[in-house]
Amino acid sequence: MSLLKQWVILCWNIRGINAREKQLALMNAINVSGCSVICLQETKKEDVDLKFIKACCPARFDEFIFVPSVGASGGLIIIWNSSIFSGMVMHCEQFDLSVHFTSTHSGQSWTLINIYGPCNGDLREKFIEWMFEVNIPDDEDWILKGDFNFIRSPANRNKLGGNVNDMLIFNDFIRE
Repeated sequence: MSLLKQWVILCWNIRGINAREKQLALMNAINVSGCSVICLQETKKEDVDLKFIKACCPARFDEFIFVPSVGASGGLIIIWNSSIFSGMVMHCEQFDLSVHFTSTHSGQSWTLINIYGPCNGDLREKFIEWMFEVNIPDDEDWILKGDFNFIRSPANRNKLGGNVNDMLIFNDFIRE
């Protein structure tokens, strides 16, 4: 008999979380979603502490890991409720945060990767290499969430254009 696996995760490219209005919007989104894990990308925040987490998340969220922004660019956070999941940080880089979670209730475990892919430059090439090096074992549950800064087809754009080579790369990654 297989166990029902239900993990409610809020994933949001917040495009800056320093403004109080964004923090209130995040609090509202968390309350509406009923999530137990939060993945934020493009926080544009160089430092995060528990006081900040408490200012924009309900009190039940008491664990987090973050990657600081570089100036006004990037920044990742994973925030979770430790009464539901214990988390062990696996990887922490400029464009990815990986946490291995174990349910405190069922003992089920899974790995979450929160991603913010660079739009261009040398870091984008490094990110592409990283994507193809991710090794997901067949017998483990993994979730990759975030903003890859790739699209799968021209239909995913809200205007004409798009880099066809990027689309091919991303579709190859998904197939892998």
